[in-house]
Amino acid sequence: MPLFKNHEHTRKNMAGETLEVGQFVAMARKTLINEPYLSNAAIIGELTKLTLARSGHSYFTLTDSNGSIDCVLFGGNTSFQSQSIKEGMKIVAAGGIDVYVKTGRMQFKASRVQPVQSIGELEKARRELIQRWREDGTMDRDRKLAPFIPKKLHIITGGGSAALSDMQRLIEDRWPSFSYTVIPVLVQGSSAPGQIIRALKQAEKHADLIIVGRGGGSPEDLWSFNLEPVCQAIIDCKVPVVSAVGHESDFMVSDMIADIRASTPSNAIERVIPIKEELIALIAQVSDRLDFAIDRLFLQHNERLSNIVLRLSSAPMKGVSNAKLKHNRLLNRINSSIERRISQEKNRLNSIESILSSTNPSRVLERGYSMTVNEKGSPVTSVVGLKGGDQLTVVLQDGQVDTEVKK
Repeated sequence: MPLFKNHEHTRKNMAGETLEVGQFVAMARKTLINEPYLSNAAIIGELTKLTLARSGHSYFTLTDSNGSIDCVLFGGNTSFQSQSIKEGMKIVAAGGIDVYVKTGRMQFKASRVQPVQSIGELEKARRELIQRWREDGTMDRDRKLAPFIPKKLHIITGGGSAALSDMQRLIEDRWPSFSYTVIPVLVQGSSAPGQIIRALKQAEKHADLIIVGRGGGSPEDLWSFNLEPVCQAIIDCKVPVVSAVGHESDFMVSDMIADIRASTPSNAIERVIPIKEELIALIAQVSDRLDFAIDRLFLQHNERLSNIVLRLSSAPMKGVSNAKLKHNRLLNRINSSIERRISQEKNRLNSIESILSSTNPSRVLERGYSMTVNEKGSPVTSVVGLKGGDQLTVVLQDGQVDTEVKK
């Protein structure tokens, strides 16, 4: 009995249209190579079955305890030979998945390879560097401040990389036509550290802010940013440096010693380039607040000035009033003193008058006495000096009598 009674019925009940083998493999290949995670990957394994073909291509297999995959590096003989890569070594291969349609054979098409130092050895060196810089104060040094709006931003990263594309797109979204300079470098491999260092020295001559970094990858791919020469170049740079390496979970030595650490390249852009429209709105808002504050301050000072003027205008009248009061008090004291003095003098005059009155000759005459005066009008108080014929006048209370001295 045939497996399928009706071929057409089978075609309709299957998930999709029945395909030829070649079509199916081609479709599978297209699906795999268009998967970003598979088309741009880095894998680590032990190198086996290495063949350096006469054509210059290298064929090999990468193996670990969980699996293996055949690989090819077109024109890769030189790379293997220059790095002294041999079977049995642990290497990292960067590239992507591919399928050979004719045989349906899946393989990893590498773009480059490099030997892998033991992760334990790398991590040990990293920890020793961190410890040394903590002890000598390098980790605690003062950080340079980034400008609020960089005018000469330089970006050091892989040319044509996804990280660069993300940063460029984000810059255009946040501040259209924002001016910046890209310095493309290798960000992994043996040549990467030297290129990054040279780029930093080149950028600091012109930039006011530098972003250095790359997208995510394996620890080995990111390791250039754990190396002392690269990190020392960041420290020595006279311009503020933003370290933006890998994903948020990745934490490199460059992140620890840079002036600013960004969790990703995109985050670096978000931290150093404001959104233009928001900035304009903020400036307008601050301007309004400033105008309000100035008006309020002006009113407060104006009110204070008015109070001062009012005080100054009333001060003379108050002074006159006080002076007048003091004058009246002084005048009263003077008048009282004068009246007191007058009274004292009046009493003294009365006493004198009483004394004079008691000694007045007319008062004596009123009591029955008389007074004799000579021709000159001088009182005669004794007979001594009188002689016969002298003319005298006797003064009485109610008149006078002339008389002559007889012997």
